[in-house]
Amino acid sequence: MVEIAARMIRSRGRARRPLAAALAVSSLLAAGPSLADGPTAPPPTAPAASDADAERLEALHAESLHTRRVLADAVLLDGIAGLVGGGVLVVPDGDDQAWRYAGANTLLFGAINLVVGLRALIGIGHEELTWSTDSARAARRTPEGLAAARMHAAHDEQREAIGHALNLGLDLAYLGVGGAAVFASESGVSHPLRWRASGIAIGIQSLVLVAIDLVGVVDSRGYHERLIHEFAPSVTFAGVGRDRAVTFGWQGRF
Repeated sequence: MVEIAARMIRSRGRARRPLAAALAVSSLLAAGPSLADGPTAPPPTAPAASDADAERLEALHAESLHTRRVLADAVLLDGIAGLVGGGVLVVPDGDDQAWRYAGANTLLFGAINLVVGLRALIGIGHEELTWSTDSARAARRTPEGLAAARMHAAHDEQREAIGHALNLGLDLAYLGVGGAAVFASESGVSHPLRWRASGIAIGIQSLVLVAIDLVGVVDSRGYHERLIHEFAPSVTFAGVGRDRAVTFGWQGRF
């Protein structure tokens, strides 16, 4: 009798195990679609900007600012040379005061170039100071900050190229005025030596500025193109089960 009772108890235990498993599966299905679909993945986040991407942008920006500084130094030195040379030329009064007229035009260009060069250097220094702060550097290590910094640099280069282009147009106009003055000196005007000396002085100053602004236009446009072609919009779709996420951002191309 004892042996028969033991067999009945074991058979009842085996009968309960399939029933318990079925109840467990039913409770999982009733818990909701999130459990049935599997674990919910967190929404994707934008990939962190690498230090290499930020360093490439910083190197390009530093190269651009160095080029600007060289050109601004050239304008400043031309202004100083114009002031010194013009001051020397206004001293002699021979040749119908032709030297003085040349000196006066040279002084005028020198003063203008001195102011333009100083303002350019001040602007470059301000840009360097703003760009190199710890907060700006840390922001460029994030995807949003890196994209914003690159857009700022591209806009700055575009503005620089437009400024040089406008100045180049003025330089060519000055060169035309100088050439017209020299031509007038050979056309029977009164005081031809004054006209010739003024035209030569204006022409020399204009040629220097044409060279500076032409280099500025070419370099600024080149930097702008490099900045524009190094970033592009990106869209990422991701999801698990019923969860979906769309990520918009900027993707660098180097």
